[in-house]
Amino acid sequence: MMTMKGLWAHVPLIWLFLLLTLSGCTLLPASPPVTFYRLPSPTQAPTQIPTQVSGMELTLRITRPETSGLLAGTRIAVVPQDNQLSAYQGVRWVSPVPVLWRDQVIEAFQQDGRFRYVGSDEDSWPVDLELGGVLRAFQAEYRQGRPVVVIRFDARLLDPHRRTILASRRFEVRETPQGAEVPAVVAAFGVAHERLARELLDWLPAARRR
Repeated sequence: MMTMKGLWAHVPLIWLFLLLTLSGCTLLPASPPVTFYRLPSPTQAPTQIPTQVSGMELTLRITRPETSGLLAGTRIAVVPQDNQLSAYQGVRWVSPVPVLWRDQVIEAFQQDGRFRYVGSDEDSWPVDLELGGVLRAFQAEYRQGRPVVVIRFDARLLDPHRRTILASRRFEVRETPQGAEVPAVVAAFGVAHERLARELLDWLPAARRR
C-alpha cells in the first residue's frame, strides 16, 4: 500500500503525464490552403517547314536550366520593388521552376515537329544536339504599379559527343498580364514561355551550322 509520502513523490510524474496528454489533444491551427499552378499548354500549331531548309532529321535533348535561390523551387517569384525578390503567398508551381521550364519547352518543340526526337536529361538515349543554359529570370516584376512577366534565359547549344559549345545566346521575353491576380499572371507566364520556345526554335537551325 502506497503511503502519502510515496504518493507525493509521484506528483511530478502525474503532472507531466497530464501535460503530455493535454498537449496531444490541443487543436493546432490549420495550415492555409495552397493552390498549385501549371503553365498553360503551348497552343502553336505544327510548323510547315520547307524541304530545302528543314534538314532537321536530328534528335535533341533539352536539359533543366541552371538556376539558384528562389528560382530553384516551386514558389512563384515576384519583384514588388527594385532588387526585392519575393513570392506570391498561398500559391506554388506544380514542379520546381527548372523542371517546369524544361518540360514546357519540350512540349512546344514536340508540337512543332521540327526535330525527329526531343527528349529530356532524364532520358539515356544518345542525341545529336543538347540545349541547356542558365535561367536568369522567371518572375513577375512590378513596373509603375503593374506586373510584367519576365523570362531571361542564357541558352547554350552543345555537341553532346564532343562536349563543346556550338552556339550561345541570351533570350528575354516580357508579357503584361491582363490583371494583377495570380491566375492572370500565370496566363502571362504561359504566353511568354511560348514566345521564348518559338524564338529558341527559330534560332537552333542557324546556331547548329555555325
